[in-house]
Amino acid sequence: MNVEDSKTEGAEYRSREEVLEALEEKRDLSGADLSGLDLSGIKLFGVSMTGANLRDADLSGSLLVGLDASAADLSSAQLTGTKIFATNMENSVLRAAQLKTARFMGVNLAGADLSDADLSGARIMGSNLANSILQKAKLATARVVRSSLKEADLTGADLTNSSLMRVDVTAADLTDVTLTGARAGHVDWETAKVPPAEMPESLPMPPSWLPLLLLGVGVMILVATLRKKTRQRR
Repeated sequence: MNVEDSKTEGAEYRSREEVLEALEEKRDLSGADLSGLDLSGIKLFGVSMTGANLRDADLSGSLLVGLDASAADLSSAQLTGTKIFATNMENSVLRAAQLKTARFMGVNLAGADLSDADLSGARIMGSNLANSILQKAKLATARVVRSSLKEADLTGADLTNSSLMRVDVTAADLTDVTLTGARAGHVDWETAKVPPAEMPESLPMPPSWLPLLLLGVGVMILVATLRKKTRQRR
């Protein structure tokens, strides 16, 4: 009996091998229990993980592309150095998750709970964190570019030595946010629900074509990776 026969939506997986075997049959882990599994370095493309339980799972160094992980629970999960591209994580739970040096590009984190998460050194580009909860989140040395923090709750968040470029903070709560050594450009702090007590230094503006160039390079890398994955599956 293969994994497809024995596993159904919401099933519990006991090992990395079971997960990989199941994905060979059907790229759907919706509602699955993957809590505590070692999935470090895994590469997932176009997998449905809606409502999946990934509490305490280890996804460090992984590559996650085109996933639907809306409402997934990644509380206390290890995602250090993980690359997350073009993925839907709306209303996901990442409380106390380890996201140091993680890379986000085109990720929808609207309504996500990232309270107490460690995003130190993370790179967040073209992503949506509207209505997200980032209470006491660690964002020291993080870089946030062309992203939305509209109506987000950053109460007590640490943005020491971070940089923000073209970030929407409309109606965001920045009560007790630490911005020591931070720099920002094209951020209208006056639109925040509660502006920060200390304002970051102005960030020198890069050439107008640079963000588009970087985005183009990222898209090219993503397409090349997907093509390689497709050839390997043939």
